[in-house]
Amino acid sequence: MVRLFAALLSASLLLSMPVAARAALTTDEQYVLDALTASRALQDAQRINAESHYASTPGDYHLATWMREQLADAGFNATLETFTHDVPFSRELVLSSLVESKKKQAWRNFVLGETPIPQDHDGTRPDAGVPFNAWSGNGEVIANIVDAGHGMPADYASLAARHVDVRTRIVLVRYGREFRGLLAKRAQAHGAKGVIFFNDPNDPGGSMRGPAYPDGPYRPNGSVQRGALEEGQISIPTLPITATNAQRILQTVRNGISDRPYRLKVLMYVHHNVALWNTVGILPGKDPTHEIVLGAHRDAWVYGVTDNGSGVSILLDVARALGALYKTGWRPQYSIVIAGFDGEEIGEVGSQAYVREHFGALSSGCLAYINEDEATTGQLFAASAAAALEPMIVPLTQSVSDPSGESNVPLYYRWKRQPRGASVAGPGGGSDFEAFLYDAGIPVMDFGFYGTFGVYHSGFDDLPYAMQQADPGFNNHRGVARLVALAALRIASGRVGYAFSPYVSRMNAAVDALSSSSGGEDLSAVRAAIARFSVKAAAIDHRGGDGNAEIVIVHRLNKLFYGRNGYAPVAFPEISTALASRNKAEVSAATGRVAHELDEIGASLANATRR
Repeated sequence: MVRLFAALLSASLLLSMPVAARAALTTDEQYVLDALTASRALQDAQRINAESHYASTPGDYHLATWMREQLADAGFNATLETFTHDVPFSRELVLSSLVESKKKQAWRNFVLGETPIPQDHDGTRPDAGVPFNAWSGNGEVIANIVDAGHGMPADYASLAARHVDVRTRIVLVRYGREFRGLLAKRAQAHGAKGVIFFNDPNDPGGSMRGPAYPDGPYRPNGSVQRGALEEGQISIPTLPITATNAQRILQTVRNGISDRPYRLKVLMYVHHNVALWNTVGILPGKDPTHEIVLGAHRDAWVYGVTDNGSGVSILLDVARALGALYKTGWRPQYSIVIAGFDGEEIGEVGSQAYVREHFGALSSGCLAYINEDEATTGQLFAASAAAALEPMIVPLTQSVSDPSGESNVPLYYRWKRQPRGASVAGPGGGSDFEAFLYDAGIPVMDFGFYGTFGVYHSGFDDLPYAMQQADPGFNNHRGVARLVALAALRIASGRVGYAFSPYVSRMNAAVDALSSSSGGEDLSAVRAAIARFSVKAAAIDHRGGDGNAEIVIVHRLNKLFYGRNGYAPVAFPEISTALASRNKAEVSAATGRVAHELDEIGASLANATRR
């Protein structure tokens, strides 16, 4: 998974923060917040670091059962929900160059493992394995390598303008500009016979931008970003390598192409229909037909103490605090579900399986989904939410102390003094909230502390990195846990309603963006429908409506408005798809359907208001 928040925060701003009292809390809320500590999260991280836990491996199962035990001990009804899916593994990985020695030619193999770091023995333990791309194609290619930059359309256009042909060749592609699956698909479409990925030290997060781990959070040149492509989409071999190996290749590149051939061999095997495990705990509410789900993926590429041990440990701490309150006799109005999803790193298969299995109940009764993924990678606070939940984010940060400062200073003051202020981003892509939002329409939110996470998807995403770089003292773990627990309490109590007016500005901005890239297509019907919807939205936000009826309405609205392409969010996906076709009839039809659906949703809002 990846989620990037572009922001900077200076230490001087933190030092000049005014002292202000936190917003008032209920007795139950204060009880739960007081129960959350950094020490338990650290203990959980130590367990998560104990063994690698790629999907379907023994370590993955061990962690699934451990998480179930933790939830049960906290007082949740805890189970493992087993499902099956294909899981890819590497069988043989080879990258070698043809070299001449004393007038003889020979193939010299690259070392494909990560380079050990003396200060961190965990990162290259034997169970870390050799880095690979899940869902790579199989094959052996002997060809020259073409430097394809970041693998974007402009990079291929530049190569073509220089008469550098990528067909039948291996392309060297830098990660970072787009989801790696789309980069591989584009290379394949241009006729490349193989792809080699790496993280360029000059790109954000690279060692040329700041001190590399262990001296700082930036990526060491000897580490490798593993990662999944798109299942069933790539037939050519792909391989991720270190920046050190990439630099060796680039030294042989002249005018865009290497002066010698390279041999790339990738043999994958797929375990078909193997067991995977979602760990699910339920704290029953007075009304068990409605619920809020808190989720984090439990699998990892190697040890994943930050991605996503941070999310797992945060949710377990929340479970213990809520469970302690439950044992005093308190009962939420609606059930609280905590889930540790499997298989996120190979395509979010666990959360998709969960949503499929529970689709009926989720569609009629799931109030919200809170996702925690890579929740503590730095010191910048960020939050995202579907528009229906957006207004509750600021009050949450006003009720929780800044974990880096004095206990009576709300987190909100730190957040609003960051360069982009206290702004809530819209949902993106690349994590387990996708199935909830895009398939079921359930409003989602997440929040965390973010920064340079240079060891992303490497073996060095381990406990030493988490303690030294990502979250020293684990105070940010506690801060996020407090936000999650408070949000869960407020939503599960029935005291938080949906907001519909925030959709209006987001929809208008989306239409503006679509219009600017549409080549003059007429989107006026959607603009008019948004204007009509805004009246209905303002009315229900002012008067309040039937909460149960609003669940169905907000799910319907979210499925109309939110979409994604890889990691990138896409607004009004039906219109976006039609515009990409460049077919005026399809664009007109899609625009009409979206406008009609928005009018229908507005009418449903008006009916809910009158109840």
